[in-house]
Amino acid sequence: MGERKRNVRMNLHSIRFTFSCFLYMYIGVAIFLMGWARLCWSVPALALLAFGLWEYWKKLQGEGAKEKLLLHPAMLAAVGIFCLFLCLLAGQGAFFFQPGDWDKHNRVLSDLVNYPWPVCYQNGDDAAMLTYYIAQYLPPALIGKIAHSFRAAEISLLLFNALGLFGVALLLFRAVKADSAKKQAFTLVAFAFFGTCLFLAKALYGATGLGNVDVSEMRDWISNSMQLQYRTLFVCLRWAFPQAIVPWMATLLFAENQRNVGMYCLIGAPLLLCATFPFAGLVFLMAGVALYQAFSQGDLKTLLKNICSRSNIAVALAFLIPLSYILGNVLQEKTKEVGFSYVDYGRNATVYFCFAAAFLAYSVVIYKKCKDSVLFYLVNVSLLALPFFRMGLYNDFTMSVSIPAVFLLLAMALRSLFSYWKDGSGGRIYVIALVCLLAIGAIYPAEEMVEVCKEPVAWEGAGEAGLMEWATRDGSVGAAEAYNYFTYDYKDSVFWRFFSKHPN
Repeated sequence: MGERKRNVRMNLHSIRFTFSCFLYMYIGVAIFLMGWARLCWSVPALALLAFGLWEYWKKLQGEGAKEKLLLHPAMLAAVGIFCLFLCLLAGQGAFFFQPGDWDKHNRVLSDLVNYPWPVCYQNGDDAAMLTYYIAQYLPPALIGKIAHSFRAAEISLLLFNALGLFGVALLLFRAVKADSAKKQAFTLVAFAFFGTCLFLAKALYGATGLGNVDVSEMRDWISNSMQLQYRTLFVCLRWAFPQAIVPWMATLLFAENQRNVGMYCLIGAPLLLCATFPFAGLVFLMAGVALYQAFSQGDLKTLLKNICSRSNIAVALAFLIPLSYILGNVLQEKTKEVGFSYVDYGRNATVYFCFAAAFLAYSVVIYKKCKDSVLFYLVNVSLLALPFFRMGLYNDFTMSVSIPAVFLLLAMALRSLFSYWKDGSGGRIYVIALVCLLAIGAIYPAEEMVEVCKEPVAWEGAGEAGLMEWATRDGSVGAAEAYNYFTYDYKDSVFWRFFSKHPN
């Protein structure tokens, strides 16, 4: 009887669970290929992706589950309820109050439900095609399209995101070795409230007397003068969910398989169509690990052979179609205020150093446990370098490219905390320091959650609107609205000419 009870527990290192995470990341990509590309291209591309996934499935079966991390059914249910509630609190499903960015999310979802695919607009003299990281929207949009209901798409989006968040939480347990109910519960709480210690950094910046730290309701910014922000995890989920769930999942899968460069494309490619900026952040980390291997092992030939694995080549070829789609937006001419630029701090160098202190506080405390990890150094290099670059009206580049690095910082902090706890009295000071830093980082996410809970619950869903009115370059809408979501003159684009379906 005891053996039977133990067997009902889920092993988080199960090959079925690991493979299901890959299937989740690829479902939106598969719908895109079938819905937006011609069959003569989509079928071969899907076959290539299936081949890459099959190669990984065979590898998993060959290795088996080398480790065990068992999860009690009650905890499994608790994690599911937790993820559903967190998604509800973040505005998904439109039951709780949605912040400003949901105007964009709802418009994108609405047009994906109501327009034929690919979604195209003719607004005055401007012909535009919706070009955005849409993979996370597509499974719910497909359900809404079949049901002829935007509300069905909203509910589906809530459930689809909660399912993905459930996978992320379980992968996080695996990454931090949360092998007890107490560790798992602590990990969930830390996950919900994690952020860099911006409260501490803003206090430091204010103490210098050099800048204004009154940022009104924009609590995640360090100052009004410099647009610098590394989003807390809840802010990612609430304001930019496509840049959160799949990127977090891919980041954890990469951290587990960082030495296997032969599957880098399989892990990272879905981010191109789910979250383009986090894709760039993950590519930096992957490139850093690959270069480290090349120099540390001194066997460049073997490394190149592994990079050119059958899986990498198959996935890379399939993603030429999504790449051509995304580049239609990225490479078109844009106004200076949303274009890519370098940030010269000059006399504002103090704000940079205070901003960096918000995450370096973690790095200092966990250094003892992470000093042998190349990812630890790459995370810090990434977070130190990103503030020197800018793109987007609100510097979305820095905010979003940092998402994989910030999430890895959480995983490293939790794993270090549990390791320090095992050290007994010798690690007690580090445990106290990390708990204090996590508490400081939780201040702003907690404030945001409290504000959400003060608003009444709604049942009717968000108002339905579309992107048509934004699809113009005549200056009647803001630069972010006009350029962030479209490829103009799309019939001249590579995607349209070679790969795209041509709807009526």
